[in-house]
Amino acid sequence: MGKVAKISMQRKGIFFTLIAITIMAVFILVFTPQADISLQKDTQAIRTRIGSIDNYVNDLENRYFETVLRATTYKTLLSLIFYINSTGAYLPDMDSAFSEVMLTGKINGVAIDTVTGKKIMTNNTLADWNSRIIETARDTLNVNTTITVNRVSVFQTKPWNIDSAMDVSFSVSSKVADWKKSAVIKTTMEIEGLPDPYYLVNTKSTGSYTNQIKKSSVEFNQWGISKVREHLRNSTYAHFEDSDAPSFLMRFTNTITSSGCCGIESLVNPNKINPSDQKESYADYLFWTHQYANNCTQLYNITGLWDEFRYFKLDFGHAARYNITSQDAVRTC
Repeated sequence: MGKVAKISMQRKGIFFTLIAITIMAVFILVFTPQADISLQKDTQAIRTRIGSIDNYVNDLENRYFETVLRATTYKTLLSLIFYINSTGAYLPDMDSAFSEVMLTGKINGVAIDTVTGKKIMTNNTLADWNSRIIETARDTLNVNTTITVNRVSVFQTKPWNIDSAMDVSFSVSSKVADWKKSAVIKTTMEIEGLPDPYYLVNTKSTGSYTNQIKKSSVEFNQWGISKVREHLRNSTYAHFEDSDAPSFLMRFTNTITSSGCCGIESLVNPNKINPSDQKESYADYLFWTHQYANNCTQLYNITGLWDEFRYFKLDFGHAARYNITSQDAVRTC
């Protein structure tokens, strides 16, 4: 009997061991694969989140900053034009004025909108737009964005366009990763439709003569008396490769010298100035600098236009440039 009981106990031990092994196997089979799946899901979620934030960072650098720069460049230039019109004075320094207005909405420490009476820069500075980007990214992506504008500038490389640039550093941080970048963002906008500040200042005392930039469609070899008539009627601007005219930006500071790349000129309409008859060349940048005031032997009455634009005159160089012949031009003195 003792031997039988011993065998029975051994069998029970084996049985319980098999049960224990089976249970362990079930645990391994059931729980181990699910742990792997959970880990894979977490990894995929992190990858997706990193991808989303990475797209945001790329969009900042390649889309958002350029869009904001273009919009604020236009508003800044328009504000500066209204400022010149309000004060009747040119800007001492275009770069510093442009930078201050674009970044802060102020000029010489004073809100420019209070001077111009135009609500243009209020809530529309570069800092304002960057704050909107930061807030939107925090609300939608739950990331912290820091944007530092190191420098902004405005310049011209072509006669009918304005270029602006922004040197910016920015960082984006989240629970999964951090991004730090710097870039120089550039954009270009057309100047057509913007008022010429040169006219605003020079006619302030006699009633503002507003001349908006409008590009002439006449090619350099198509000029003649009829095209000049259209030029005056439409208040258009022309660009000549070898002219001594200033660029659009140079007109903000009364820098009336030759622009190597971007000189543009219009013709002063004698019907819009007082007095109409002046001993000047009516090419705009010569008219108010009085280049020919004491040299009337170099001036010509363009009599071919006097039926509509009486007293209109040009210097010899411009009469030749616009292909005005002797039958339509008479020396002034």
